[in-house]
Amino acid sequence: MSVFWQTLKDVWEELYSIGMVNLVWLFAWALPAGIVLGTGIEVLIIPAIILSVGLFTVTTSGVYYVANRVAHGKTFHFVDFVDGIKKLWWRSLIWGVVNIIVVYMIYLNLQFYPQMIKSNWVILIGGFWVSVLVFWTVMQIYFWPLLVEQEETKMLLAWRNAAYLILVNPFYAFFVTSFAVLLLAISVGTTLPFVFIGMGVQALLGSNAALTLLYKVGVTEDPRPKPGQ
Repeated sequence: MSVFWQTLKDVWEELYSIGMVNLVWLFAWALPAGIVLGTGIEVLIIPAIILSVGLFTVTTSGVYYVANRVAHGKTFHFVDFVDGIKKLWWRSLIWGVVNIIVVYMIYLNLQFYPQMIKSNWVILIGGFWVSVLVFWTVMQIYFWPLLVEQEETKMLLAWRNAAYLILVNPFYAFFVTSFAVLLLAISVGTTLPFVFIGMGVQALLGSNAALTLLYKVGVTEDPRPKPGQ
């Protein structure tokens, strides 16, 4: 709960800067697809979707970069968002491709086994692959905060550490995921929060959660040391 309330406090204190960054993030990937779909030019739909996905991943890296600063108790400026994109843009594209491949492979397995196996075993196999999908999705909450925090921005290391944080405290991961889903549902359902702070809230929640847990397990120092410490 302390992570949840700290995230809301961070959003309030950095509302203007987060709103600016969130608007750039949103329009960067939504505008190209929206324009093409609005014109109805079918030949441009697939290129527009590819461009939108690429811009989504690239700008997401910038949002998490500034969220890391806030999670350390620091303020940020728009130039920090740009610096984050410059530093992490190609890793963000790899992250997007890997996620598409992993989700597609899980989808294929969920489609394949029910057709090949006509017994109760298919329920266990299907449950296994659904569990893999859930575990992979939760890993993404920790992935970007860890990648930004690491001294070496190695993606495999960030994924490994994300899995480690889930396993070291699964109940914590469950509640963080629940809060992330709740905040996403509220922001999307009410529209305006999603436009102005939707991605910023998700990035801050993930960053606060990851840094707090790293501190609790003794891996890092307190991300928000009190004066005099």
